[in-house]
Amino acid sequence: MKKIIYLFFLSFSLFTGCNDDKFLRENADDFLTVDNSYLNAAQFRTGLNEFYRIVRQNYNFQDNPVYFFYYGAGTDVFFRPNSDQEPFTDWSYINSTTDIFRIIYGRHYGMLQNVNQLLKQTENPEVRWNSEEEKLAIQAEARFFRGYCYRFLGCMFGGVPVLKEPVETPSLAFTRNSREEVYQLCVEDFEFAGEHLPVSVIEPGRVVKAAAYHYLSEMYIALADEKGGDKELYKKAVDAASMVIDQKVGEYHLMTERHGYRKDVAGKDAFWDLFQMRSVDGFSNFSYQTGNKESIWVIQVDKFITGGLNDGLSTRTDQERVFWPAFWGSTKFGYDGVARDWMGRGIGWLRPTNYFNYDLWEKSGEEDQRNSEANINRIFRSPDPIIDGVEVANYDTTYVTEVTLADGTPYTAKTRPGDIIKKEWLTSRQDTMERIYPRIMKLGSDWHYAAEPANGFVMEFYAIRMAETYLLRAEAYMKYGDKDNAAKDINVVRSRAKAVPATASEINIDYILDERARELVGEEFRTMTLCRLGLLYDRTKRFGYYASQNTVNEKNNLCPIPQSVIDANSQAKFPNNPGF
Repeated sequence: MKKIIYLFFLSFSLFTGCNDDKFLRENADDFLTVDNSYLNAAQFRTGLNEFYRIVRQNYNFQDNPVYFFYYGAGTDVFFRPNSDQEPFTDWSYINSTTDIFRIIYGRHYGMLQNVNQLLKQTENPEVRWNSEEEKLAIQAEARFFRGYCYRFLGCMFGGVPVLKEPVETPSLAFTRNSREEVYQLCVEDFEFAGEHLPVSVIEPGRVVKAAAYHYLSEMYIALADEKGGDKELYKKAVDAASMVIDQKVGEYHLMTERHGYRKDVAGKDAFWDLFQMRSVDGFSNFSYQTGNKESIWVIQVDKFITGGLNDGLSTRTDQERVFWPAFWGSTKFGYDGVARDWMGRGIGWLRPTNYFNYDLWEKSGEEDQRNSEANINRIFRSPDPIIDGVEVANYDTTYVTEVTLADGTPYTAKTRPGDIIKKEWLTSRQDTMERIYPRIMKLGSDWHYAAEPANGFVMEFYAIRMAETYLLRAEAYMKYGDKDNAAKDINVVRSRAKAVPATASEINIDYILDERARELVGEEFRTMTLCRLGLLYDRTKRFGYYASQNTVNEKNNLCPIPQSVIDANSQAKFPNNPGF
């Protein structure tokens, strides 16, 4: 949000243990309570802002690769390359004490408690509403976030406790509801949100009807799958997505023409334009309010306002560090280990699999613009002094690098500025795992604030982009039995990329997951998608990095319930997911 005001609610630590015993010594009188703080719509909106802040933690929280695991670490699209013994690259390291599960489980249940407290307060007769519609809109926004939390928890963990009211008294006897019951609540909340949220808003990043209908479509599919393939629910999923696609809840369409403040940069395309970092004067290519009609919900970040970034990452966002290779750090082929503006400063924490780098695009066809050099950088060159701002007189430099070829033969590689670095010169693990591999350009920037690549990178995040709405409706059509319309929806997305159209006979869940990877890599929570479908094991076993293939197990189709949650519920049965 451009205007971020934080008001923290009083909550109990019910589902996860608290490591800091100072929490237990805090006095409730030190806090504003819901009853005495939320008495008009403006105060409720202040409370709602806190939910946006917490959701932002799912995207940008700590400078640590484990916090990005749900983008698909160890699955068909990414793995952690530093070692074959990294968690998620090696699935045998994953268990109920893996701390990231405690963190994300606790994050969403903490938000759920606050959402339920706020919802309860909306019914307090002391609240001064201007109209019933105002009250319903506040409730709709809160219920959107409750649906969001249970969507995350249900997809990732399966059945979890369903709470529709705030918990007033600590308990040691919570029990798990079924996954079907979790998805049912998501459907109810997103239905309500879709009915009562506004069509449009002035503030970038605030949720609207289209966001609710997008998630509603997904949750209808999930509920239908859980019920064994309920055709009526698949039809409802089609109808929910159609509310967005058919422009019944606002003007939305894919951006097929060059747009935004960098639209005149030569050699690029409309897909590239979608992911350009906010300009120095604040123009956002991501924002619906500035003309991006594909943008449905964007996670707001801004380096230059107080509260514009999360506390754990107060100077930057981490897409570039996580997903880009550290080619700048090489001391070969003319590089000197110093990051410069055009290079970015990737660390290579999540490397694309060979399946993503090669097989996906061979299936898609050479014409697919999403695989063009503008969108996936595959050609690495020796640094050009003109680009680097070095004296042009140095352009006559010849870079000499001694390498050992794969057959053990020593070789002297000579390059001039701008020469291509040949693949056969990359022979060490560090060369190919950390330094040089295909660079997904939408996850970084060719310029940085103050030309400073380390902390001069701050990019927003798409939580929902309309291309995904088409792919959700295609999934619903396919499962309903209508592959013709499924292919038509997929081809709307492929058409923008100038890719060869899909045929109805090609359409199955693998094709849809492949297309999601091409279009949404680094945006969607890939692990969540695969867990929702029960296909994390299958896709990783077939397409993952070899260390992940060899260690993934069917139990990994769900995340383990954190052991701290099981231990905290000592007065009731709270079983873990099968295999954990």
